[in-house]
Amino acid sequence: MRRAKKLLVCLFLIIICFLSILGYARFIEPDLLTVNSLDVETKKSIKPFKAVFFTDTHFGKYYDENHADKLVSKINQLDADIVVFGGDLLDNYARDREYMDLESLKNALKGIKAKAGKYAVWGNHDYGGGASRIYEDFMASCGFKILKNESMILADYGIELVGYDDYLMGAPASSLYKKDTSLYQLIVAHEPAVSQLIENEGENFLLCGHTHGGQVRIPFLTTKLLPPGSGKFVKGLYTAQEIGTSVSLQMYTSSGIGMTRYPFRFLNVPEIVEVNFKTSQ
Repeated sequence: MRRAKKLLVCLFLIIICFLSILGYARFIEPDLLTVNSLDVETKKSIKPFKAVFFTDTHFGKYYDENHADKLVSKINQLDADIVVFGGDLLDNYARDREYMDLESLKNALKGIKAKAGKYAVWGNHDYGGGASRIYEDFMASCGFKILKNESMILADYGIELVGYDDYLMGAPASSLYKKDTSLYQLIVAHEPAVSQLIENEGENFLLCGHTHGGQVRIPFLTTKLLPPGSGKFVKGLYTAQEIGTSVSLQMYTSSGIGMTRYPFRFLNVPEIVEVNFKTSQ
């Protein structure tokens, strides 16, 4: 009898623990928002500048547009030179458009401030679910310039900003993977797998997302659940050696903001990335 009682107590505690983790992953962690900062040095002569990067908002069923004001406020506190969005604005436009307030979302994103402009690239969800019909116009109305296989020189900072089309559903231009320039290149792409295709001369830094950092972090299982296009990269800063390239390249893969497939985040707090670039001494 005593043993059976102990087993029941243990079972009860396990259930309570499981429900607590489930509640945290559903209602608490997705509403958190952190800023991860890093300093990047280059041998190139550039004017110091700050890039603020956010990606994978997946506004919709699991992460509604009411979160946008908090996101915008957090970004503006960082006083960015440029703000870059890495794709996947909406989770599933066809499914969610009837009850989403896109006008409210637009007004919020319009409020993002950046001294030298706001830029964005396409993600796979921006093509899927019918979002391709609205994404470019929507982002333009929010003040973002879409870089779709485009590069532009930010002369005030002495850098070249390069944006690739989506690796999975777009048509990335292979010519941009092998670009000869004397300028420091800040590259933006949705999927981190493109890092192993880059053959650019000079120094390069790649900002990407797509993986959500696994969204739910489970030892030994997270990497098996990463979406196509992730490669072996989960989240965080990767060196050229870790990428497996001889090119002068660093990459930061962001765990993103929102959720897809299931409404949970666990051990994977939504993040904004602040990158401070400067010439090494």
